[in-house]
Amino acid sequence: MARKIVYIMLFLLYHIDAHAYRPFTTEDAGVGETGEHKIEIGFLSNKQNKYWYNYISFLYGIGLGKAEMIVETPYCIDNQSRGLEGIVLAAKINVLGVNEEAGILTTKVCYEFPDDYFGVSAIATKKYNRLAIHSQIGLELHFKDNVTLFGLGFDYTLLPHFSIILDNFVECNYDIMYYKITSGIIYNINTTTTLDIATGCCYAKNNYREFFSLAGISMVF
Repeated sequence: MARKIVYIMLFLLYHIDAHAYRPFTTEDAGVGETGEHKIEIGFLSNKQNKYWYNYISFLYGIGLGKAEMIVETPYCIDNQSRGLEGIVLAAKINVLGVNEEAGILTTKVCYEFPDDYFGVSAIATKKYNRLAIHSQIGLELHFKDNVTLFGLGFDYTLLPHFSIILDNFVECNYDIMYYKITSGIIYNINTTTTLDIATGCCYAKNNYREFFSLAGISMVF
């Protein structure tokens, strides 16, 4: 009896697709199936001026079929700045489409405290054979300032369990433009567990540059 239960569980897990947010900044338009849980744990190290800052992020999401609820908690692990950076609450709602091959359109709303900012985005995903394209346009309200978001990400499957990504993300606030480019690899251990590693750079005016690297794991159950 116990062996049959194990076989049934393995069968159910085998048919769950692992769709990771990581390591993209641009969102993907997919939402979890009803009752599907997602956990993502990541490590981020970024260099601001001459100093490196290290963070651990935890994301939990639950699928509702046509929607997905998400909680994310970035935590700084440096001694001088140690502590929780904030808590992000978000919801993604499917508007059109049921799969990436036909195309998916969703909307996302999010709120972060204690920074007290609100954001809303439209997100689209379309897959062409081995290439998946994610695009995002949105608006965030920070301390009475409006920040416009633009994202364009590419995910190309080289092998059945291995893909490479290139992500472009722009934040605009009046005369300030913040551009972030990320490249990396994603490895699907199985249909429920995904590993990722990536690196990139952020650019702004006055020759400002910020380098970063990240790695993480995503699991669905």
